[in-house]
Amino acid sequence: MSTTTSEPPRGAWAGVRVLVLSPVPTAPVTLGNRARILEVNRALRREGARTALLHYPSDEAWRTRLPRAAQAEMARQWDEVFLCPVTRPLHARPASGPDHAIDEWWDPAIGQMLDWLFRVGRYDALIVNYTWLSKALEHAPPDVLRILDTHDRFAGRRALLAAHGIAPEYFHTTEAEEAIALGRADIVWAIKEQEAEAFRRLTPRPVATLPHVEAFAPETPRRAPDGVLRLGILGGRNSINATNIRAFIREADAYLRRTLLPVEVVLAGSVCGLLERLRLPWLRMMGEVEQVDTFYEAVDVVLAPLAFSTGLKIKVGEALSRGLPVISHAHAFEGYEPSHPFHACADFAAMLRAAHRLVREPDGIAALAEASRRSAAVARAAVARTLAEAGRRAARLPPSVVIAMRFDQARPGLLAFDHALDAARYAGLRAPVLLHLSGTPEAADPAALRLLAAAARIAVEPAAGPLPPAVAEALDAETLRRESLPALLAEPHLAAWFVALPDAPPAAPVATRLGIAHAGLAHIAAAEALAPLARAFPRFLLLESGPGPETAALLRASGAERATAPLLWRGEESRLLAALRGGRPGPVAILAADAGAPGLLPILAFATGTLGRSVILFAPGGQPPSGPASGPLAIRPGSVSLAPAAAFLDPATWRGRRPAFVVEHGRPPGAGPVRELALRAGIAHLRTADPGAPEVLAIPPGPSARARGLASAALAMAAYDRAAETPPDGAAAEEFARDAGWARIWAELGRLIG
Repeated sequence: MSTTTSEPPRGAWAGVRVLVLSPVPTAPVTLGNRARILEVNRALRREGARTALLHYPSDEAWRTRLPRAAQAEMARQWDEVFLCPVTRPLHARPASGPDHAIDEWWDPAIGQMLDWLFRVGRYDALIVNYTWLSKALEHAPPDVLRILDTHDRFAGRRALLAAHGIAPEYFHTTEAEEAIALGRADIVWAIKEQEAEAFRRLTPRPVATLPHVEAFAPETPRRAPDGVLRLGILGGRNSINATNIRAFIREADAYLRRTLLPVEVVLAGSVCGLLERLRLPWLRMMGEVEQVDTFYEAVDVVLAPLAFSTGLKIKVGEALSRGLPVISHAHAFEGYEPSHPFHACADFAAMLRAAHRLVREPDGIAALAEASRRSAAVARAAVARTLAEAGRRAARLPPSVVIAMRFDQARPGLLAFDHALDAARYAGLRAPVLLHLSGTPEAADPAALRLLAAAARIAVEPAAGPLPPAVAEALDAETLRRESLPALLAEPHLAAWFVALPDAPPAAPVATRLGIAHAGLAHIAAAEALAPLARAFPRFLLLESGPGPETAALLRASGAERATAPLLWRGEESRLLAALRGGRPGPVAILAADAGAPGLLPILAFATGTLGRSVILFAPGGQPPSGPASGPLAIRPGSVSLAPAAAFLDPATWRGRRPAFVVEHGRPPGAGPVRELALRAGIAHLRTADPGAPEVLAIPPGPSARARGLASAALAMAAYDRAAETPPDGAAAEEFARDAGWARIWAELGRLIG
């Protein structure tokens, strides 16, 4: 049989699942913000991350139709792509006052989509693009790293526009509102250091600079033989770009009329739609381009004529990444390190003088291109540092509840699996959960593993060896952790919840603060290894469904604390519960410590004779007590079958039928889980031969009753027999889910968290 070793990918983000929320598509790459988001995705994937895009389509092209070609291209760019419906008006003006509240453009549909994705998927980091979508960070679970990629500073944007005669547009807010957005993140990414400094004044959250730079894709400018130097400007459709370009064109027109330089200015991008009235002999409108390289291949030198703006000029980063010569206004080059005087021209006139010099000295074009490559290398180093630090945080396990189980327990129908899944789901509402698997991977059921992987992060014991393909697929081997249980226990995790006990107690000191195990699992209650394991922890909580003699012995030996709690929380995936709830009432289930106990004789005789029921006697070996062939103590021939005690917990035992009711005689070991499961399934439960039971039995008895003598037991059995055909109402299951024992665990985790 073929296997896969699940060897993790290398890089700072190796094995990390990242969910990215974007209000713009990443195809086609015709605008700077699209290029920025796509390049961050590419960088993360190069470092080993698995990336998913949640696209909230706010761009105009997506408002009335579904651009299927773009959607298909995005599916090739990302590991997963999800589309969120728009349920509110887009890009509205401020509802109250001159500026937007930070959540004024928030769409509740985004939150609902995120809640669903985090519930059915497993992500280690959430990256939200733009502060006006920062409320999305509140929907990330506590173990998810929350990153805000700001792109722009929106506080003060209205005043900036007004200072240049531009009416307010797009999103603009106040510093107080922007501080709310920043405070929701674990890490804030600013696109340039100037904005990072402004953000640091608003928030105590760590702020890192992540400029835009792409993988080196060298372009070789090919000068046209006509001797004309072609200068290119590429920009998106917004008033800041249009205002700056108009000012530059005015300056250039006067300069070129005076000098008659052999140059052509090529203008491209959606900004052309705002500049259609410009008609000059040296100006060529290229318009929108599907591929930006179409523009870059058409020019000799890239211009960045922006004297004012917000954010970083993505087009500068694109040109630098391609090793193209760039003449830039000093403001437009903010966020990059100039490597040539032409990268930081003081004004538009200085930019035109730089172009004039390149006309006179064409060899300077190659030197300027080399300077661009140096500036790009500095930016790439900054990006690598910022991503590496964030990757280390995303890959780091937060203090978690570690659930330890074996592969062979990951099988539907096993009570250990039901317990592990419920423990993961319940604890996951309070804290991060890591499920550790050891043993033989081939013994697991892939369907069970998929349920577990949806409820918790997964770590596999390194000694478990290679994973079969079906297991690797179920556990998503590319994002799988390989860590030993002792190594996890040596970390300051919140708790370790044992569904399976280790072969030996930890040799190294245990830093995990609380140990938990449930004595209702037979292999836990009977294990000699529990006591030394419990003593290795600062505190150990031994759970039990109800008091039992075996638990008392364990508590004395281990020094653990006792807590009464059901074995299951909701049991929604339990095949055993489904079997007990299904089918028509069948035999009476009787649990006994000794199949031949004389006190069983009248119970068996009444169930088989008076009630006419068949009986399954669950006991550890032996034969039922013998009685007379006739009379009130006669057992109806062929009506009693023997089964091991563990068979009650096998769903196959109850295929097509369920117990009419359950009788517990004496104190058989392992009766606690049976009692719980019966009551959850709406099956009446009776404890007989109980010296602590009341003298008089209430009639009709409740769903669970205790009987001291035979008369009381017979009355209860007769009442349960008459009610056996009544369908269960499910109230008991809800009552168990709200049990005070689960509340105790909730409180314990709350204290550990903080």
